[in-house]
Amino acid sequence: MGSTKKDKHLKKQSKSLTPAQSPKPTSSPHGKKRKHDEQEDDAPPTVTAVVGPLGATEASGEDDEEEDGIAGEEDGEEQTLSKAAKGKAKKRRKEEQRALENPPAFSFDTRGFKGGRMIKVQDVRDFVLHLLSDEKAQQWLYVANKRNVRRVVSLMIPGITPATLGVASPSLASNMPFGLASTTSQLPVFQTLFSHACPTKAPGERNRMHSCYQAFTTTPLTGGEKDRREKARKAQGQTERTSDPSAYLLSHEQMTEQAYPVPSPIPSTIIDSPTFDDWKRPDGWIEAPYMKPTGGIRRVLGLDCEMCLTEDGSELTRLSVVDSKGKRIFDSLVKPDKPILDYLTRYSGLTAEKLENVTTKLADIQASLATLLDHNTILLGHSLECDLRVLKLIHPWVIDTSVIYQHPRGPPFKASLKWLAQKWLKKEIQNVTASELSVGGHDSEEDARTCVELLQLKMQKGPGFGEFVTDQETIFERIARGPEPKTSAVIDHGTPGQWHGAKAQTTIACSTDDEILDGMISSLGGHDFTIGRFMELSHGLGWSQPTNAALGKSSSTLPGIAAAPILPL
Repeated sequence: MGSTKKDKHLKKQSKSLTPAQSPKPTSSPHGKKRKHDEQEDDAPPTVTAVVGPLGATEASGEDDEEEDGIAGEEDGEEQTLSKAAKGKAKKRRKEEQRALENPPAFSFDTRGFKGGRMIKVQDVRDFVLHLLSDEKAQQWLYVANKRNVRRVVSLMIPGITPATLGVASPSLASNMPFGLASTTSQLPVFQTLFSHACPTKAPGERNRMHSCYQAFTTTPLTGGEKDRREKARKAQGQTERTSDPSAYLLSHEQMTEQAYPVPSPIPSTIIDSPTFDDWKRPDGWIEAPYMKPTGGIRRVLGLDCEMCLTEDGSELTRLSVVDSKGKRIFDSLVKPDKPILDYLTRYSGLTAEKLENVTTKLADIQASLATLLDHNTILLGHSLECDLRVLKLIHPWVIDTSVIYQHPRGPPFKASLKWLAQKWLKKEIQNVTASELSVGGHDSEEDARTCVELLQLKMQKGPGFGEFVTDQETIFERIARGPEPKTSAVIDHGTPGQWHGAKAQTTIACSTDDEILDGMISSLGGHDFTIGRFMELSHGLGWSQPTNAALGKSSSTLPGIAAAPILPL
């Protein structure tokens, strides 16, 4: 296997990592702690018995040069600093110098492996928390000069196996670190960077492996945070029930996290009698012209779409709209402008025969919507951002049943509408399967009506209904709390900002491993913790498949995914 761009960069960086230059251990294994080689969620469980090399957690010489430059700038400004500020700057420079003279060093501790104890992905996570927060020290891996760890970088590369590194696979019962020395490694940069690796147990059950990435980025709450959330839950339980659906509107932050298109700011001039032309935007999307709130309870419309696939991705094939009582007020089939590649019949229930004589286009649907709703109407649906995307509709007031009702495992997981109907409404939906008499698929009108019923039940029972107690948080939230908050960056395929990276300070969506590498390099200087994941090897081995988001069919095509303007209720 030839050197790649990533391989060359890792080798270049290794020259500036001090612990890697120290002699490799003899009796006790030394080396840099590295995030264990992870298997993708769909990887075969048999591969998880052995894990790749451990990852580096220390800063490079390039970072040192940056700090020296900052110190130099401070020297030029000292004349304008107060005496106290000068003292703090001098103290900081001394601390930085001590850090350079005493770099962190890592070594496995055999006491942590007693009794056949197998290191888990969660143990690696807890070691990162030990480096960045107040998590207790880990018995299996010791770090000297912990205070001098300035940044932590975690890189997951599912697909790397012991054979890739030119070493023998440890037995399934083996739990001890093993050497990486090899002359047949396909990735010799790993031998340059690391002396040892450690078998790591993947999370899961007897016959099912769970997400290694999820296990690494999710952590139990601390005692103090658990108490705080319990008080908040009790306070929420005492909230008076309301018949006003506005109580369940998504916040602007939630809309951004869920990839809803961001509404336009309030215009300086308000149109008194808007026409459909006033709805149109230059990019082909529509948006209701701003109207001042009229007071009272807002009108609610339940909405659901069926879709097909064309060369442009998902496109509209059916729209159903119901009122707040579940009564149908609009239902229409739609024919896309581009040729249909996949009717998605198993989901949509639509076929070429059903759409053969349909002449309604997206523009016709948009014109109809302009007669059904206005700026102050509340739109209700399940994962409604997908429906707005195919409708090319921007709207500020939305209620999403996938958000106001929780998945049993808590965010960022989302429960399906079918499961919510079974669990809370005690009814079956989407149960039409393909047969000689039916092509199967969903019914968009039934789905829209189900969303209305779920909202009605929520208003009857109160805000806490349909939620589960999940005493977990992301590693990004944990390290951001405390007396010395830490910043984090997530660089991943697809749309990490909508999923696991929603609580990180920075997320970078990528479609190739080279973009992942570039994103990680650009994030190192400004973040305490950076995590990325190379997926092309896993995809090439057939362990995983790229998602639509990773292929570019994501919220990046939506207009204005950014900070939402604050609109008055």
